Formats: sequence, structure tokens, C-alpha cells
Amino acid sequence: MKFILSFIIMVSLPILTFAAEEKTVSYTYEPEKCSGEEDVFLRGLEEELANCKIRMPDVPSTADMNEAYYKFGDCSIAVANKLFDRNYKKYNDQAKKNFDTLVKAYYASAHDMYEYSDFASIRGGTMYNTMALTSATFWIRDMVKEYLHLARIECDDKAE
Repeated sequence: MKFILSFIIMVSLPILTFAAEEKTVSYTYEPEKCSGEEDVFLRGLEEELANCKIRMPDVPSTADMNEAYYKFGDCSIAVANKLFDRNYKKYNDQAKKNFDTLVKAYYASAHDMYEYSDFASIRGGTMYNTMALTSATFWIRDMVKEYLHLARIECDDKAE
């Protein structure tokens, strides 16, 4: 029976791979149209976000790691708030409130995933907390990247 199952998998794998390749989407590069003051502003924020780094000592304690990840998250949040202040004037309070809610949800979900499973809650330990902070801060950074990406698209649309 194992031989038959292995044979079926070997025969069907190339077919499945070919089918997956057929659905591949190709993208073409389209030059940015955004220019002027808005482009300078967005490039500045993109650079500022890229400069949000995780900095810790050579032999960090978990407390050092936690502090470094919180600073990384705070740096990303500061970039988002600058974007909200400039590009979300009409809905600034709402955008910031929703983003803050999202940030809290990222932290809460990461702690749920890493610290509150049955195994992790029995073992305990500060490393689970550090792993949760790591995930949450990268999720935050990725969301800020998405906001910047959408701001760039809106600027391109406005330039047309």
C-alpha cells in the first residue's frame, strides 16, 4: 500500500507543480509618478522606517532584547504617526486610534501565540515573552510598510 501511495505522489507531483506554475502572476515594473514635495516626504518616511533597527549589546539579556524590540516597534509607530499627521488630516484621530488598536492587538496576539499555549504556559520563561515581542514588532513594521506603499500609490494616482 505504501508503494502505491508513493507512486501516486511521485506521478502527481510534477502535474501539481506544473499547475501551480501556470497560475504564477508576473509583474512588470512601472516607474513611480509621484514627485515633488509629496515624493520627498514619502521617501523620507521610507528611509526612516528602513533605519528602524534592532540594537542590543553583544551579549544581551532577555531584558535587553525586550527593550530593543520595544524601541524597534516604537520607531515604526513614530513613522506611521508622521504619515497620519500629513496624509490623514481629515481622519487623523480615527486613523491613529485604529492603528493603536491594531498595535495592541498585534502585541496581544503574539503573546497568545507564544506564551499562552498549554506547553508554553507550563514551561514559562522570559524567552517566550521575547519571542512574542519579536513577532509583534515585525508585524507592526510590516503594517507601516503597507501604509507607506498605499500612500505611494495614492500619490502616483494623484500625479496622473
